[in-house]
Amino acid sequence: MPNETELKLRIAPEHASDFAQLPLLQTATQYEPKSLYNTYFDTPRHDFLQARIGLRVRHIGNQRIQTLKTAGKGCGGLHQRQEWETIIESDTPDYSVLPQKVLPKWCRNKNKLQSIQPVFTTDFIRTQWDVSCDDGSLVEVVLDQGEVRTDDHRLPLHEVELELKSGSPVKLYQLALDFQRSIPLTLENHSKAARGYGLHYSQPLQYQKAGSVGLDIDLTAEQGFEQICWHCIAHLQANEDMVLYGRDVEGVHQMRVALRRLRSALSLYKSLIPAETNKWIRDEIKWISSVLGEARDWDVFMLTLQSAQKVSSHQPEQLDPVLKKVKALQKHAYINVREAMRSPRYTCLLLTLGQWLTAQTWRESLDKKMRTKLEQPIQAFTSKVLQKQYERICKKGRHLIRMQPEARHEVRIMVKKLSYGIRFFSELYPSRTTKPFIKSLSVLQDGLGILNDISVSEQLITQLELADDEPARYFLAGWYAHLYQTHLTEIAEVWDDFTKQETFW
Repeated sequence: MPNETELKLRIAPEHASDFAQLPLLQTATQYEPKSLYNTYFDTPRHDFLQARIGLRVRHIGNQRIQTLKTAGKGCGGLHQRQEWETIIESDTPDYSVLPQKVLPKWCRNKNKLQSIQPVFTTDFIRTQWDVSCDDGSLVEVVLDQGEVRTDDHRLPLHEVELELKSGSPVKLYQLALDFQRSIPLTLENHSKAARGYGLHYSQPLQYQKAGSVGLDIDLTAEQGFEQICWHCIAHLQANEDMVLYGRDVEGVHQMRVALRRLRSALSLYKSLIPAETNKWIRDEIKWISSVLGEARDWDVFMLTLQSAQKVSSHQPEQLDPVLKKVKALQKHAYINVREAMRSPRYTCLLLTLGQWLTAQTWRESLDKKMRTKLEQPIQAFTSKVLQKQYERICKKGRHLIRMQPEARHEVRIMVKKLSYGIRFFSELYPSRTTKPFIKSLSVLQDGLGILNDISVSEQLITQLELADDEPARYFLAGWYAHLYQTHLTEIAEVWDDFTKQETFW
């Protein structure tokens, strides 16, 4: 049962010739370009797609190769899955040679098999090199240029694939980073099959929430860290399309949440994985977070203004000029976000993150004692780190109501870190007190978040440069003052409820 491990990257067509001339590829074993025509098959109801299976027949000259692939997993541009290839005689699938254990049960029904039909095709020219790495790893580098087609639609196809033939997957990231220093490349998280299905069966873009990490009690502390980080990266990238091409502001919010979760994981684990082992990564995460943060601030401000206008019984139109200014600033912030996400800097961050996690680079600076701590059971580690963070919050937040906004913001950051940590680890603690504690903590986090949004709004109003005699200035001042007093009063009860909750770790 062969496994396929590859890294996919998008390349602009105008850079394809430059890619082929890279010095590293000039010294590699190069093959003659070949034309590949592939037909993908499924039932009218897309049963293969629902079973996360891909079935295609590839034409290479007079040869026909049938390939069955499982969906596997893809994150950070790295795709890992199982595949089976068989030479067949015709242009249509030969079901007798498919691995029966992998096929869904419905494939045993001959009538179902007869309903399978062509869904889409890919037609491209492939240029291929074999790159031998210094550690003995062998990587197949391919440049594919062509298109994905259905009966009604076409999609250009220009991508680079790095497939590991033998050795360490770390080399895929290293090669990608080497290439990216010379050629603008961006990570591609969608397979050719996924893009084909997208053309054939168009679905509206949707934002994605984080979901469960799915940690297991048998993991070590280090294994838990790796699983959490990959989960955060997957959450981040699952919302990229919404931010780049969609209109729902929740996409930016979810990308920010993913980055906050990742930063929280790095912080919660700093006693095992020192901060100096990932300083550059943390700095770059902070950079993209700040770019997304500006857009999110204007999103929240816009939503608040629209709510204020709806409930205003006195000249709600006075906010129209402000809304116009905010809309322009919001649009500019989104331009900055999309430029950042398409930049080599963002791709470099994701590739470096993938390399760091795959190579476990943090181990290089640790002594034997520290490496032993990485192998401790995950629950032994998480109980200590959650308790420490909880005690810090209880101590810092004693006078929450009387605090200045800056100090209250520090408590909010601590609460968020504990909140993300608990969501990472809660499945390790199947206790009757787990859900009530999480609910109380979530209410506290939301309340502190609203107070912070109000503080941020004051800074945004300053950026609007409203005239002193602008009626909207006084309306907004009164609106936010009312919100602040209301939520400040409520947060006292929320804090009291939180401190009474029984911890579950």
